[in-house]
Amino acid sequence: MVQKPLGIILEQEQSSGPIRVAKVNQGSAADAGVKEGDVLLAVQNASVENADLEEVLVFIGNAPRVLNLRLLRKESS
Repeated sequence: MVQKPLGIILEQEQSSGPIRVAKVNQGSAADAGVKEGDVLLAVQNASVENADLEEVLVFIGNAPRVLNLRLLRKESS
């Protein structure tokens, strides 16, 4: 669970591509273990895998103060 403000910057290279964590500031997200490069899969248990970044930001903005984010981390070899 992450509390607003999130302390992360999200980016999307293509309008239908994955939404990635570009930067993590100190605070809630960092404390929850979010890392740069993590891919955002769901917000409040709703899939955002095929969503536009602007839609996701509106969804996050309208969500309660405590958010449930599902992230995917590709482990480095």
